[in-house]
Amino acid sequence: MPVAIRNMFEDYVKQKYDLLDCIAVNNGTSALIAPLWSMELKKGDEVITTPLTFPATTNAIVIAGAKPVFVDIDEETLLIDPDKIEEAITPRTKAIIPVHLYGRVCDMEKINKISKKHNLVVIEDTAQAFGASCHCGKPAGMMSDVGTFSFYKTKNLSTFEGGMICIPKGSSLSPEKVRSICDQGQVGKYNHEHIGFNFRLAEPLCLLALEQMKLHMVGVQSELGFRGPTKGHYPKVVYKQPAYVRLGITGFCPIAEKITKQISEGTYKDTYSKRIKHADDT
Repeated sequence: MPVAIRNMFEDYVKQKYDLLDCIAVNNGTSALIAPLWSMELKKGDEVITTPLTFPATTNAIVIAGAKPVFVDIDEETLLIDPDKIEEAITPRTKAIIPVHLYGRVCDMEKINKISKKHNLVVIEDTAQAFGASCHCGKPAGMMSDVGTFSFYKTKNLSTFEGGMICIPKGSSLSPEKVRSICDQGQVGKYNHEHIGFNFRLAEPLCLLALEQMKLHMVGVQSELGFRGPTKGHYPKVVYKQPAYVRLGITGFCPIAEKITKQISEGTYKDTYSKRIKHADDT
């Protein structure tokens, strides 16, 4: 019965969003680590992301063995500026992680176009944007190779702890490998093909997530953008966090530094949140 509950949740999401696969995991950080780990990144490989995010995004890159490369944000949306991504790409670049922060959705059309041109994997960090959609109407986290989600207690869909990985059709990553990594690398019982982790989401929490998706999506979507820059999220760019300073990981993102200074001082004026778009709940 417990496994059946997890399967029921995963199948519901898979069918609702017409996905290749959905994998329920124990938190949003695990959701990021698993697809990165499946890429078998090597020392010196680079992953592009934003400096304005919770450090879990960058932590996952470092844990997977790659180097985070920071691209500055758009001053209005506070999201990664797609027009600045291409200049940060090098022969070592393997992936881009745009972060749909504060319920706002990155310009995935531009980002996907860049990724296809340079043969890069795109992993959408959708921890703060479940139920949001881009201007084209597509749901956040369902527009690239992988979408990762968090169900932590502060998120708009919450199981107190948890998350999921959504792999859309057409993804360049192997859903079987990503799923295996979330289950100690198993492919079949006691046959461990990969080095993996125990990232499985507990079955009662799968049921809690399923009920919210089925019965309370209006309420879930109404909470989009609840965590925002006017509430102190986030007062420091990631590369100025002590852990990254010690690792020698640096960045130069003057707009992000200006905005985080305003956030830390409580002077940031938010004029964008009211434009957050909800995904169609059908």
